[in-house]
This record gives sequence, C-alpha cells and structure tokens, in this order.
Amino acid sequence: MKRETMRAICNLQSAICNLPVMTGLRSRLKRIVRRATQYAGYEIVRSGPQWGRLDYEPIRPLARYSPWNRDELFLDTYDRIHGHTFVDKYRCYELWTLVEQTHKLTGSLIEVGVWRGGTGALIARSASLRGIQDTVYLCDTFTGIVKAGPHDPVFRDGDLGDTSMQMVEQLIYEQFKLSNVMIIAGIFPEQAADCLADATFRLCHIDVDVYQSAKDITDWLWRRLVVGGVMIYDDYGFQGCSGITSCVDEQRGLDDRLIIHNLNGHALIIKIKEVG
Repeated sequence: MKRETMRAICNLQSAICNLPVMTGLRSRLKRIVRRATQYAGYEIVRSGPQWGRLDYEPIRPLARYSPWNRDELFLDTYDRIHGHTFVDKYRCYELWTLVEQTHKLTGSLIEVGVWRGGTGALIARSASLRGIQDTVYLCDTFTGIVKAGPHDPVFRDGDLGDTSMQMVEQLIYEQFKLSNVMIIAGIFPEQAADCLADATFRLCHIDVDVYQSAKDITDWLWRRLVVGGVMIYDDYGFQGCSGITSCVDEQRGLDDRLIIHNLNGHALIIKIKEVG
C-alpha cells in the first residue's frame, strides 16, 4: 500500500509541474504535496527533469546483530575520538573491520578528508593492532572543503574549516601514541600527493563531501589501488552529499570494480582486476 501511495504522490507532483496555471499557485501546490510526503516519512528531492523522484527516505533496517557492542577495543577507540569526527558508530565500525580484513593484502592505507582526525586515528589504531606495518596517510587541506560545485547542494568551499594539523597531530601522536601515521597538508592530489607517487594502497577512505574532490581523488588513487583493495566513500547515502552519490554511481558501468551501497551511508568500491 505504501508503494502505491508514494507512486501516486509522485504522479501528482509531476502533474502539478505540467499544470498550465499561475506560477504562484503551482508553487503552493508543490509545497502541499511536499509536506504530505514528509509527513509520511519520505523526502522528494529536486533532480533536474525528474523532479518528484523519491531519492531519499528514512532507512530502518530490521537486522539487530550488533557486534560492535562486544568489541572492547573498538568501543574504547570510538569513545576517545568523540569530538573529532561526525562519522557515526556504524560507519566507524565498518572502517574498523575493513582495516582488519585488508591485513590479507599489501599496500598502504590512506584517508583523504581528515577534519579533526577521528576516523584517521581509528583506521591507524586498527591497522596497528592487526600488525599492518605499512604507513597510514592522513591527507587534508586543514582549511575546509575545496572544489564545491554544481553537483553539491549544501557544502561550499571553506566549510568544515574548524580544524588544524596541530589538532590532528595531538590526537594521533599524543593521545593514541601511534607511530604508523604520516599527516599531509594540501589539496589532494594537486598539492598533497607528490610524496605518494610510488605508493600502492590496500584501503582508501574518502570523506570530502563534494563531487569534484572525490572524483579527482578516485582518478588518482584507482590505478594505485591493489586488486582486492577497497575505497570507502563516506556520505554516499546522505541527502546533502548528492555529489558523492553521483561520483560513485558514475563508476557502476566499469568492469574492474564491484560497488556496494551499504545502508549505513557508505559506498564501498572493491577493485576486482587490473585493466589496461
């Protein structure tokens, strides 16, 4: 019944868009339909000519298995990065366990989009505990978001600039006492990747919020990602970050990668073969 109801709402929205009525009346009708849709727990987003597509709705998985609740090392780490990340417990646990899984591979680990260092510390601590000796690179401008553009409905250049390299160094080197981390400042890859030109990677966490930045990072890193390596895109499933969604979805037709949409908001891309 809900599906039929929402389809009817979409059809009504499309019909309103095509009504030969005054602009003011059409706008009022659109608002009425939008409020009714939101009341039902859904959200209609504007998506070019497909205005009325139901791209977002509250996601409430029914699964209850919660292994993070008995992982004391994870819980300790998550508690200690409070205030240094916006990433929730579910995505943090996925990063924690993916690092563990990549002990089967070779190559360094990298995070681009560090903010205050919370997930970077979590990744590096997980790597250290698993005996991964390769370097964890943490790359950020430390001046906020860059390369925001027309794909990005919310973020603008300079947003999330409330951080510093010193803040991340204090978390990594003093609080966690990690020695497997190199922190690099600058726009990636233009300013921050020169020292990584010969590196290969087993895991990459991309948390940059906007389309062009994510695309440039992907293009630079993909050929350096080992087969079996994984790229994790934060914010893929979040409404204000449709640029990240577009960046990932554009890769779905490529036959050298497997793309997974996790309902926690992550997208995972696993390299399955070398091409060219």
